[in-house]
Amino acid sequence: PARMWTVALRGAPVRAPARLLHSRAKRTSGSRRAARVSAKLHPGDETRDTDGDKKSSTLDALDNILPKTEVPSPKVDEKEIQTPPKPMGGTREERAAREVAERASASDRARIEAKRRRETPEGVTDKSWAWYWSPLSQVYNVPTIRPKAAYALVWCHVAAFTADLLSYKLAGGSGGDVFLRLALFDDAVVYDSQWLRLFTSSLVDFGLVHFALTNLALFFLGAEAEALLGTVPFLCVYGLSASAGGIASMASDASKLTVTSSDGLMGIFGALLLYSALNVENEWNPGGFTTRLLKCGAFAVGLQYVASVPTEAGAGHVVNSVGHLFGFLTGAGLGYLGLSPTFTSEKFTSPGSDGNGRMNLEDVTERGVGGPKKLWVGLGGFSTVVVTLCAVVVFKRVFDADPRDVF
Repeated sequence: PARMWTVALRGAPVRAPARLLHSRAKRTSGSRRAARVSAKLHPGDETRDTDGDKKSSTLDALDNILPKTEVPSPKVDEKEIQTPPKPMGGTREERAAREVAERASASDRARIEAKRRRETPEGVTDKSWAWYWSPLSQVYNVPTIRPKAAYALVWCHVAAFTADLLSYKLAGGSGGDVFLRLALFDDAVVYDSQWLRLFTSSLVDFGLVHFALTNLALFFLGAEAEALLGTVPFLCVYGLSASAGGIASMASDASKLTVTSSDGLMGIFGALLLYSALNVENEWNPGGFTTRLLKCGAFAVGLQYVASVPTEAGAGHVVNSVGHLFGFLTGAGLGYLGLSPTFTSEKFTSPGSDGNGRMNLEDVTERGVGGPKKLWVGLGGFSTVVVTLCAVVVFKRVFDADPRDVF
């Protein structure tokens, strides 16, 4: 104890050994150095002791003494930073400009469609379609025209019938002068070369019942057929079917007098049936197909009844079944060859082009009514009729016999 401690007399302080004092001084200086470093790095974490000296806490000192590992912050590419999207409607100016552009585009489309409809012979179905015709399709807008020839034929029949009736009632004549000038007489055609009777006989009727049935059929079904087929194809089918029926009557029927207006109507029925069959109308317009079929059947039955009744004067059947059969077959054949429109799905336009959600159909057999294919079919049918008529006339003149007597 004497070596470790030295006690001073007269109140001298006690001194510690030199090694203990050196370690204490070292700890004190280290603590103060750590405090200064902490004060520089974390100036807000300083605390004061009772003596007013600045010191750092033990945790702060250890945090400053121990090595630190810094985690690198992720790099952000400026290209990946996207500006927030604009509102869906855009600004008020942008919305106004877009509305103006849409209205201008719609106006241009409407103007182009109106120009196309004016320039093409195909009219607008729901503007030219009469209420008493067959119903329209709810899916497709069928190309049609406004009928004129069918109504003109009706007026021709009415004028001829009225002229004969007035000559009989007012002039005191026997009547039938117009009928006799236009009807088909075998001898007039064969020996007098009045070949035009083959075509003019389709403008007269025999009797009031035949007159009523023929004109009602032309008004209700003939006009509808013209709207669907076109004016030129309609006239070709009616005239050529009537001529074919007249030639068949001359060659195979014993009657010397014939009218062929109902033969032309039967050809119209055949062309309409081929129109529906080629375009499978029963799938996209079942109502119109059924109505048109029933109308054709009703008029055909009525005309066939008239053909079954012989005349009182013994002239045979002026309206005969042979002419009806060949007229129907001729009309169906002409329709199949191209006089009946043929539609295809490849030519459909986009829905809504006509404003009511339906599609416009196009006839793929031509580029307009009376186009090349229809023209050649009409010329071919006329040539066939003329050649057949020549054969019948030559046979009767040369052999002085009817073909029905030979075959």
